[in-house]
Amino acid sequence: MSGSNDGMPSLPPGSGLGILDRFLDRIERAMSFVAGLVLLAMGILITASVAAREQIGVTIPDDILLVGLSMVAVVCLPLSHVQRDRGQISVTVITDRLPWGYGACGRILGHVIGTLLFGAIAWLTVASVPQAFAQNHYYDGQLLIPVWPVKVVFGIGMGLFAIRLALCAVGDVIVCLTSRGAEK
Repeated sequence: MSGSNDGMPSLPPGSGLGILDRFLDRIERAMSFVAGLVLLAMGILITASVAAREQIGVTIPDDILLVGLSMVAVVCLPLSHVQRDRGQISVTVITDRLPWGYGACGRILGHVIGTLLFGAIAWLTVASVPQAFAQNHYYDGQLLIPVWPVKVVFGIGMGLFAIRLALCAVGDVIVCLTSRGAEK
């Protein structure tokens, strides 16, 4: 799916999980593309802001706030795609020295805890969107930027990440079960 660097464990054919994995991969790629576009827009905004300030003495309203809010999309949207490729920085000093089964259990436990944690964060964030919308919450500044769109982007990113972590946990369990069966 994601190329030769695909770190996702194999999912059983015909289980429906492979279909979910391919569907999620397409969404992850789209979110990574959107994050790239937002990063490009941030660069243009920063360049325009500095040029305008230095050349004509005009500031772009809320430029710093816009860049800060854009970072939410740049960081959160590609998280699940990076997890698919196992691209996050991980400290495996202890689990690498354990016997294979214990290290695998540690990875599975980490995926399960991550799924619960990031799933809860996504749920709570998305659950707060209607209130932020109804009460017209906005960030302080000249442009009065509403809060709810950033919460939606954050919730989508965390939700996709939680789903990917759950799929990684299932994949690791399948790898453990099939490798244990192959050892016998």
